[in-house]
Amino acid sequence: MSQAVRGSLPINLRRAAGDLALPAAIAAALVAAITLANLLAPASVRAPATAAAGAAVVLVAFMRWPKPALVVFALFVLVYDSFTRWIGPGVHSIDELAIAGLVAIAAWRLRPWQRGMFEPLRDGALLLVVLLGVASSLVNGVPTITWVVGLLLLVKSVAFLHVVLWHDWSEDDLRRAVTTVFAFGLLVLAIGFVEAFVGPQLRDWIGLSMEADVRGQLPGISSIMVFPVLFSWFCAFVALFLFAFYLVYRRLWLLVFALAFGAGTFLSGRRRAIIGLAVGLVGGALAQLRLGVARSTLVRVWLPIAAVALALVIVFLPGLTDLARQTLVEYGGPLPVLVEPGQPETPGQIDYVNGNPRLLLYVTSVDVARDYFPLGAGLGRYGSPMSRIDFSPLYAHYGLDRIWGLTPQYDAYITDTFWPHVLGEMGVFGLIAYLVFIGALGLGMWRATRRLVDPFVHAFALGALMAFVHAAVESFASSMYESPPRIYLAFGAVAVALALARAARAREAQPPLAEN
Repeated sequence: MSQAVRGSLPINLRRAAGDLALPAAIAAALVAAITLANLLAPASVRAPATAAAGAAVVLVAFMRWPKPALVVFALFVLVYDSFTRWIGPGVHSIDELAIAGLVAIAAWRLRPWQRGMFEPLRDGALLLVVLLGVASSLVNGVPTITWVVGLLLLVKSVAFLHVVLWHDWSEDDLRRAVTTVFAFGLLVLAIGFVEAFVGPQLRDWIGLSMEADVRGQLPGISSIMVFPVLFSWFCAFVALFLFAFYLVYRRLWLLVFALAFGAGTFLSGRRRAIIGLAVGLVGGALAQLRLGVARSTLVRVWLPIAAVALALVIVFLPGLTDLARQTLVEYGGPLPVLVEPGQPETPGQIDYVNGNPRLLLYVTSVDVARDYFPLGAGLGRYGSPMSRIDFSPLYAHYGLDRIWGLTPQYDAYITDTFWPHVLGEMGVFGLIAYLVFIGALGLGMWRATRRLVDPFVHAFALGALMAFVHAAVESFASSMYESPPRIYLAFGAVAVALALARAARAREAQPPLAEN
């Protein structure tokens, strides 16, 4: 299927302008609402008023224009850290309020339980994750507020996935969503390139503090996003979709823009995004091979993409060399140890481990799962956002609270993994259940690339599959599936592809019309 087609993309400048008008209006209303709330609300209620105003705009727009509102919401969350710095507190809580309303409104209107949308493997595994998390928390006596909030943080991303999935998406809906994300991506990338040339002072000009972690000769740019990790992931996300559309339509401009977004990924200097970009492309090639595309055709179609990848490597080779050297230092040595043999502990001492502290989270999660077998230690107790907010006693018990990056004073690395968090808090069976849930999503995406044969929706499904693979790579060294700035857009793309595949499956099941 993924061979060149003669037709042009159903996107042009005139149509794009019309497609962007409504999302731009919703975004403008959202920014205006949170700005006014922050300016007019009394100081004592400013933060909740700001969050409520933003969530209200999202929900009102969702009731009238559900799909554009979902796209705007997913894109806004990517930059809500920036708006927190520009406008003030409260912006960071908009998604928690909005998600609850989105689920309630979508369930009330769409009644998915009446439409046979429950899939036993995917949704059953997710339900098991929730039940195991609750059971583990109750058995281990985790404070109610800690495990309830921890549960909400864990499921809000999959709640958004289901809201998107419950809707029926047409090709026109898909075109509008793709146009909106691409236009937003062009803006973010353009500012990122300016930052790469101007330097860190651009961050001061636009009112964002410098958060970049320069990696050798890679400057760690982040554009209007606060953290380079968000910029790098987003650039790779858009690049993979552009590559997918190139594989179907073979238009040079798609390859040029894919090259530009790939360069943005490299300029960020984030290993996960660069590796995920490469692995995502491999996933796309395997999907095409599985579709029965001739190997000679695959070579011819993928050769320009290989040339783009090689050009990126050559251009950024000095920075990549520094990055590889740093990676070997952090991960190439022996596993880190908490205390050197024979070395006494000093009260208040902060230790620096061999390599990256997240390695200790992996190693210690096995100990936690063993000591709290079979249910784990409970939600909010290990590797999760709530284990930082209500600093978990497990970190002191296992000696992690003395490790740089895992201390109460500097806890940045605590949420730098995902799978150890699931293993530590929900045990072996919770880990297996979550892996089954993610695997079911991947299997659904894999099947969607075969079922969706129309060029535009097929290209989107292929891009969503590659982006899904990229997210899986990210999850090994970040809280990807629990990270609001990224996961709404990532899961949203997955859900749209699955919804399109569901509609195609329903059409296939319809009996042919009788001839007159």
